[in-house]
Amino acid sequence: MNPRMLPTFLATLVATSVLVAPAAALADSRGHRGYGPPPGRVVVTNQSGGDVTLVLGGEVRELPAWRTTELLAMPGEVILRANYKQFGTTQVLETDRLFVNPGRTVSVTLGAEDTARVLVTNQSGFYAQLEVGDRPNASFKPGESRIVSLPLGRAELEMTAEGRTFARTRLDLRPFEEPRWLAEAPRVGSLVVTNPLPIAIQLVCDKGLVRTVAAFGQTRYADLAPGTFRLTARRTTGEYIDRESAEIRVGGMTGWSVDAPRTGFVTLDSDHFLGATVEIDDRRMADLAPDGQRRLELSVGWHEVEVRDERGRDIADRWIEVKPYDVATVAFGSPAHERAYDGRGGRDGRDGRGDDRHAERDEHRGHDDGAAVASGDSCGMH
Repeated sequence: MNPRMLPTFLATLVATSVLVAPAAALADSRGHRGYGPPPGRVVVTNQSGGDVTLVLGGEVRELPAWRTTELLAMPGEVILRANYKQFGTTQVLETDRLFVNPGRTVSVTLGAEDTARVLVTNQSGFYAQLEVGDRPNASFKPGESRIVSLPLGRAELEMTAEGRTFARTRLDLRPFEEPRWLAEAPRVGSLVVTNPLPIAIQLVCDKGLVRTVAAFGQTRYADLAPGTFRLTARRTTGEYIDRESAEIRVGGMTGWSVDAPRTGFVTLDSDHFLGATVEIDDRRMADLAPDGQRRLELSVGWHEVEVRDERGRDIADRWIEVKPYDVATVAFGSPAHERAYDGRGGRDGRDGRGDDRHAERDEHRGHDDGAAVASGDSCGMH
């Protein structure tokens, strides 16, 4: 360089530095270049109770709880978002639409979070329903996990399947926390017994415990160990009706509907002055004393009843229908006590002594009309 030109070059360099430096400083401090309007400021105070991430335009900034920060924004309408991470997922705390004026400041306060979240896992092997405070909330497949949003505070959670609750818990829910609930089905099952009969029944288990079920009623045996559970259904008077060996599955519900009785009852009512023998379907079934009574249990259907007194005379021969819930009655005999006389007006006796003879009122009616069949009360189940 020509030594004569050096003073001129230095003067030009100084002047240029003076002009450029203020412009660069202005651009750095106000966040813009050129001759546009200056940026505004957005002051954010985090009172949500948790750490958040602020997103404003292209700027992303972390803001801890209870702290304040300032962001620059170009004039005009802008969107401010406050997010946080929970269970590895981004949750939106707040979204604000702001209008920023050049060189002015907009203040934003992030309020407290009012939503809590729980990671719920259905650990059972069947489809289940989550209920919160007795209200349905979400459905779960076997083994499915899901993040459930709930109000803050204490919550009662229940997991139900097939109409019954197999798991429940109580949680105190707070914002930003990550509680987890593993809803596991206990290693037990249940048995529901339905009584479709018009009479009450008794259920007897292997341990001898007795449970009464009303007519057309239902009962449930809960928390049964897996395996075979045996029950015997009886009338309330003790007669056998039905039996079941139910297979209990873990977390499952087994059902049993009691079959109708295959037997019914017949009452033998003797009004006869002599003892009697009763045969039913050609089988000797009972011996009755004079004026005696007996109740028999027979298979449902038609049966032939034959009665002979101790002298061998037929005094009843009837067909009766035995029903499962009624009591059939066979009444027979005669209470008459009469003296028999010979044609000479004296007592008929070979040795001339008086002989009391007991005669039926009508020898010819003693075979049929002395017998009656009737339906009685419903098996004496009360």
